[in-house]
Amino acid sequence: MWLGAMQRFSVILLLAATTALSSGQGQNNYLKYISDIQDVTGLIEDEVIAAAYVDALKGPLNTLYTASANSQWDFNTNITDYNQNMSETVENERTKKRREIGLTAKRFAFKSFDNETLVRMFRRLNDVDLGILTDEEAAEANKLAGEMDKIYSSTEVTIRGKNVSLEPDLTQIMAKVGDYDMLLKAWQRWHEGAGRPIRPLYEKFIPIVNKSAVMNGYDNLKGSWLENYETENITAMVDALWEEVSPLYKKLHAFVRMKLKQIYPDKIPEDGTIPAHLLGNMWAQAWGNLYNNISHGSTLDVTPEMKKQKWNVTKMFKTSEDFFTSLGMKPMTEIFWEKSMLTKPNDRKVVCHASAWDFAIPEDFRIKMCTEVTMEDLFTVHHEMGHIAYFMEYFSQHPLFREGANEGFHEAVGDLMALSVSTPSHLKKLGLLQNDSVDTVDFQLLTALEKVAFLPFGYLLDKWRWTLFTGETPMKEMNKKFWEYRIKYQGVSPPVKRSEKDFDPGAKYHVPTNVPYLRYFVSFIIQFQFHEHLCNVSGELDNGKKLHECDIYSKEKAGELLRNGLSLGSSKVWQDVFEIMAGTREMSASSIKKYFEPLESWLDGQISGETIGWDKATVDNYMKSGKQVLQNSPCILVSLVSTVMFLWMALCP
Repeated sequence: MWLGAMQRFSVILLLAATTALSSGQGQNNYLKYISDIQDVTGLIEDEVIAAAYVDALKGPLNTLYTASANSQWDFNTNITDYNQNMSETVENERTKKRREIGLTAKRFAFKSFDNETLVRMFRRLNDVDLGILTDEEAAEANKLAGEMDKIYSSTEVTIRGKNVSLEPDLTQIMAKVGDYDMLLKAWQRWHEGAGRPIRPLYEKFIPIVNKSAVMNGYDNLKGSWLENYETENITAMVDALWEEVSPLYKKLHAFVRMKLKQIYPDKIPEDGTIPAHLLGNMWAQAWGNLYNNISHGSTLDVTPEMKKQKWNVTKMFKTSEDFFTSLGMKPMTEIFWEKSMLTKPNDRKVVCHASAWDFAIPEDFRIKMCTEVTMEDLFTVHHEMGHIAYFMEYFSQHPLFREGANEGFHEAVGDLMALSVSTPSHLKKLGLLQNDSVDTVDFQLLTALEKVAFLPFGYLLDKWRWTLFTGETPMKEMNKKFWEYRIKYQGVSPPVKRSEKDFDPGAKYHVPTNVPYLRYFVSFIIQFQFHEHLCNVSGELDNGKKLHECDIYSKEKAGELLRNGLSLGSSKVWQDVFEIMAGTREMSASSIKKYFEPLESWLDGQISGETIGWDKATVDNYMKSGKQVLQNSPCILVSLVSTVMFLWMALCP
């Protein structure tokens, strides 16, 4: 009885200190606060008190999220030294506050709680990320992160005597087919201009964040990232999914390679790989821009029609909003339309990578995107608005549960809508497709060039990073390992030989910004499971309609089911939410395979004389030898010559 009273008294003190974090008091008495927490003896076992503590955190956590989102938004929409410094300062303070909250949470015996929801909440509170480090280490990590973000977002390269940025300039160049040399130049200059300067920063950054993961109780950062899935065998599950879809990918790869050989005679390697700069995208992750050059019938690219009808960015976003509201979901808020950055400004540098933002304030949700009037960006708009719809549906959840059921869910929602929007029947409703009859294979080919082509890239990027986190790959060999995986899984090779002076993964946004990428692979699998289930419950597949023909626009039953799942956020384990949205508790590639059955049958006939795969390809053939690196490094050569001359003069007077 006495111990229980003491525990209650202690937690009242802890609650008072924690709820003061949103005011100046928490920061002013920071050292005393840390000291007081360490002096508390015994673990608090009372679940009622634990629930009260977690409830009291809503305000402080919202304050932290809002402050962080605002500072990062300012930097992302106006890249200046001042905004970078302010963002780093806010992140440093947020790190300290999360440390305070985490240390308080450690005073609870949560592992023995009966309430599983409380256990999950305290497990999240106990992981304080960089807060586990010293202030100096955390500040260094935040500074390095800011520098890498700034380099990536502000890099310009020279093409045709003009300084150009990634978006829209280099993106538009890479989307064009035919000019081999121009594609090579754009690819090389971006990877060298953005990737190389990031490498030394990344080499310093990874050991720090890896250390924080270990101190938070994980084996390494890989374990920390995968905790989001709350599934012990998640890597085995993902590996199994890849094995299911890789045969379809290899068939698509063989077909595209066959077509590219016709466009670029003598430019495709004999080992079966495809040079990375020839696939219509800077990272060869999506091949949709090849469609007009390799389709066999009428084109489904509605970009010319959008421009002919004078579509603008606002119409694209309003069209997307209409799809969501047709399902009974909330419209975008006034603040969304007032504060979002929907086009690239001309008066300042910004981070153009499309993203959706939740400011932890009612009604304040935004999108940042340098939107162009294209079919591809129309689908991206739906993707980003899917995040906003998710934010709004789970806003009433506790801040600890205001996120996707797992990371893949968040990425899947908007893409789920795009599966309906991209159907010929829906494009006709929008007035963008004039053809009365559309070839099924052409439609499926366009979709596969975006969806199936992406799968190995989504699979391999984190597999590569995990080898850095676990120590399997030393930093001095990380670029080679990156290309080893790209060749092994994707069948894509670098267009010119690479070395460890390069840092090609650093030329992809999610690497310098340290954003886990497995979520995208997962989302590309589960969005088809969501699609099939929603199509079934809405009656869209009745009367013989095929899965790839389904359009859930205005289907109330589909919308109700979707809202029921999204509103839960991560308050339930992902399998529970998945059962609502997909009708099963297991991730499976069966739906995506079913969706592309017509295309796969057609591909089998097209590639009957082609070699499927690239078994003879090895990464060593694409890496520079030590001699080549030396020849390409005049500074090193001059240094060696100077050293030899010095020794000669010293030893031979």
